Amino acid sequence: MADTNTAKPPLLPAMDTRTQRTVAKAAMAASLGVLVATGLMETNHTPTLKKVHMWSGFALVGFSYWHYSLYNKKSGGGA
Repeated sequence: MADTNTAKPPLLPAMDTRTQRTVAKAAMAASLGVLVATGLMETNHTPTLKKVHMWSGFALVGFSYWHYSLYNKKSGGGA
């Protein structure tokens, strides 16, 4: 039986706020690119493209909220 007292290492290393903002911006750009690309395709004829378009829109909203929340931290610095 495994020892339950040992802590698992984190999946991602701890990032400072500036790095998180950069990652959030890159993720927003990628999801926006997929959203635009699938929007230009004929999503009515392919159910898979329709799903990819929908989920990339959800991802854009999620990454936008993450990016927004990084600027609302009380860090004392300017935006």
